[in-house]
Amino acid sequence: MNVRAINAELLATASLGLALGVRLAGWPLVRVVVPPPPRAASVVPSGVSPLEPDSLVHLIVGRDPFRVTRRPSNVVYDPVRLAQPATPPVPRPALALVGIVWDSGRDPTALVEGLPGVEGPRPVRSGEMVAGLRVKAIKPDRVVITGLDTTWTLMVREPWR
Repeated sequence: MNVRAINAELLATASLGLALGVRLAGWPLVRVVVPPPPRAASVVPSGVSPLEPDSLVHLIVGRDPFRVTRRPSNVVYDPVRLAQPATPPVPRPALALVGIVWDSGRDPTALVEGLPGVEGPRPVRSGEMVAGLRVKAIKPDRVVITGLDTTWTLMVREPWR
């Protein structure tokens, strides 16, 4: 076979492949059925006036095209309220570990200072919940407390270091 014959066969094969690809891409994914023609009774009389532009606006606003539910928002837009500053987040407490009573690890107790709503240091045990803060673990040298989207790892204060 010469080069021209090979080129002609490759061109014919590529054209056939392209035609097949277009046919498969154009194939409908869902079968489309044409509805039956309307009956004479459902024909709209010609005496109906065309829609007014004002009624089209009410139609579009009533069926909001930019929302999934096609309904107006339940929240009323208020630019005055948007200009007001947002409320600041709740401040996180400044927790400090005063000391740990280890008791051979059977039932350790920690003295934690700075718990919200508690004056001075308070003894806590593992698993205890105080003012929305949960004591996760008490180790010989640290306490892990979680709550308010934060995890604290408190170490024993050592003033001599």
